[in-house]
Amino acid sequence: MKRAIGASLAGLALLGALLSVAPAFAAEDPYVERAAGAKGEAALRLDVVFGQAGGADRLRERLNASPPPSQAFAAEAWPLVCEDDYHEGRYALAASDCARAAEVGSDAHVLEIVDLLIREPPVQAEGSARAALTAGSHIEVRSGEYLGFAIADTGAQISVMMQSVAAKAHVRLLGVTRSVDTTTTTVAGQIGIIPEVHIGKAVLRNLPVLVLADAQLTLANGAVRLPFIISLYGLAQFGKMAWLDHGRWLALGEAAPEDFKDAVPMIWHPLGLGVPLDGVSGRRAAHLDSGANISYLLEAGLQLIPADERVLMGVGHRRIGGVGGVVEEDIERLPRASLFLAGHPLTFSDVDVAMDADTGEVARLGEDVLGRYAAVVLDFKAMQFSLSP
Repeated sequence: MKRAIGASLAGLALLGALLSVAPAFAAEDPYVERAAGAKGEAALRLDVVFGQAGGADRLRERLNASPPPSQAFAAEAWPLVCEDDYHEGRYALAASDCARAAEVGSDAHVLEIVDLLIREPPVQAEGSARAALTAGSHIEVRSGEYLGFAIADTGAQISVMMQSVAAKAHVRLLGVTRSVDTTTTTVAGQIGIIPEVHIGKAVLRNLPVLVLADAQLTLANGAVRLPFIISLYGLAQFGKMAWLDHGRWLALGEAAPEDFKDAVPMIWHPLGLGVPLDGVSGRRAAHLDSGANISYLLEAGLQLIPADERVLMGVGHRRIGGVGGVVEEDIERLPRASLFLAGHPLTFSDVDVAMDADTGEVARLGEDVLGRYAAVVLDFKAMQFSLSP
């Protein structure tokens, strides 16, 4: 599936860099599974999805135990362990686990990356920051000789830089990755390490990055440029992040407020981060993508919408663009969709409804949703999501 990200331009919703791997979750929604009381192997898998401490180690132990698990379970579980190792900076362990994931049918994108990172130290975050946000989730950063803007993108699984920016940022290039999935196509680029990224008084060190030709990050005939995209897993190293004052500020680390009383569990989703969306039929997972300028529903999300709103469905068309180019697709459209997010009403007007994705989410929640609230808090240590109206 495609996603609308970045900044909008007349008639075109723009995409950032969603760099994904094959779906690692079971077809069942994780919130539905947990509510049903999953046990045994399913519970071990869900511990990783919900970010439970030691979950990946326990899941790996079961995968290596005798008798071996079923092939179907291994195909779901090895990619989860692989991803957890990679995003935690355990690159040597990831190389082994990602090889096992590839053996059971997962694509080899992550394996290509971790093989290049295997001798590198993990990402480190220091300090805290409260950074001004402009449209498109842009914050001001400094990296080497680069002083400019970056997109704080919870929908990007690896950071991305233009080639010209990477030179200014003193990126150490490690090698070429043959293929990385984006929202519109597969791209090839160079994997490198950014020594330091300064965000106010905060700093990220040893940040993995995909370096692409400037033209691949230039859209709409040059009207939109994406020089630097900071990934979810870089931002998560601060332990907590928050959008404040209706999306005017991004807070990292101790600058983020405490969780609010209605905090709900968030999950590691195949596309990055998932939060629970509630409706008339219960709770389902939505992908939280701060790089998307326009939120939308997927067909699976219609079950959450009241019947008197569903019957008003119409048709529409959209153009979306990103790292892989611009694509067009037919969609459906709802005049109104009434839902709840972390216990608070979330109502959409004239919302697009796209075809279901193989990653299982019922909606993509973007920058427009984050800007509706006084504060939105992601607590990565507690794996909790909360907001204040």
